[in-house]
Amino acid sequence: MTMTLRALIVVSLSFIAGLVGLNAHAQNNYPTKPITIIVPYGPGSGNDMISREIGQRLTEQLGVTFVIENKVGATGNIAMDYTAQAKPDGYTMILTSTSSIIYQVSNTIRTNMSKDFTPIAFVAGLPYVLSVPPSVPAKTMKELAALAKAKPGEMNYNGPAGSMSAFLGSLFKSGAGVDMVMVPYKATSDAQVDVLAGRIQLWITTSASALPLVKGGKVTALAVTGEKRLNALPDVPTAIEAGFPSMTPDISFFLLGPAGIPTDIVAKLNANVNTALKTQVMQDRLASFATAIKMGSPEDVKSHIATETERWQRAVKNEVLSK
Repeated sequence: MTMTLRALIVVSLSFIAGLVGLNAHAQNNYPTKPITIIVPYGPGSGNDMISREIGQRLTEQLGVTFVIENKVGATGNIAMDYTAQAKPDGYTMILTSTSSIIYQVSNTIRTNMSKDFTPIAFVAGLPYVLSVPPSVPAKTMKELAALAKAKPGEMNYNGPAGSMSAFLGSLFKSGAGVDMVMVPYKATSDAQVDVLAGRIQLWITTSASALPLVKGGKVTALAVTGEKRLNALPDVPTAIEAGFPSMTPDISFFLLGPAGIPTDIVAKLNANVNTALKTQVMQDRLASFATAIKMGSPEDVKSHIATETERWQRAVKNEVLSK
C-alpha cells in the first residue's frame, strides 16, 4: 500500500468518524431548533386542539418552540405523506389517531402506519358524541330513529367515507333500521357550519369538538360512544344505554414520526410527553374539552396500531365501513 493511498484511507476514516461524532453530538443535544407537529385536520378538530395543548407543554419543558401546522385534505393523505417523507431527525411528527387506521384499512390513505412511521407516544383518548341541531326535535337516540324512519333518505349525517364518523353513522343506521345519507366533509369546521344551519341532522364528532356547542346550547347531545359516561356531560347516556350496544368505539390520539428516528430521540420525546401528561394543568385542559390523558411507551403505540388495524380490517371484510 502506497503512502498516498494509506493517507487517503486515514483521512476518509477520520472524516467518517467525524460525521458519526457530529451526529451523536446532535442527538445528545436534541432538540436544538423548533419542532413541527403536523395536524391532518383543520382548526377546531380534536387533533388540532390536543396538538396545541401538548405542544405548549413540550415547548415549556424542552425549551424549543413546538409549531402546529395544519395540512388539511385528501382524508389525511397530505399530512401523512408529508410526515412520512420528512427527515427522520425528530423535528417533524404528526398527531394522528385511530381514524387514520380506519382510513388505511379502507384504502383511503396511501401510507402504512406500521411501516412508514416511528411510534412516539400516546397523548389522549376520547369518545365521539352524537348530537342534533335545534331543528331536529329529538332528545334521545330512539326519537331520532323514529324521525329517520318517517323520512327515509331525507336526513343526513357527516362523513367522510371511511372515517369514524361514517362508521358510527353506519352502525346507527343498521341498529335503527333507517335510511340516512352520509355527507362527506374535509374538515370538522365545515360539518359544524352545516349542522348549525340545519343541513346536517345528525352530527357525529369527537367530544373535544362537540362539547363547546353542547355547553352553549347550539346542539343537543343524544349519546356518547365508549363504555361510560363523560364527566363533562354526566346527563348524556352512552350509546349502549341509549339502546345501541354496538356503538362503543372511542378514539386514541398518538404521535408518529417518519420511519427511522433514532431510538434515543424517541425515548426523550416519549418521556417528555408522559411528563407533560402527568401535570395537573394538562389533565385539566384536556378534561375541559372532554378528553382524557392516555400514556404509554412507543411499543404500546406500535401494539395499538397493529391491534386496531386488525379490528378495522374485520369491519371492512364485514362491509360495515362501506354501508
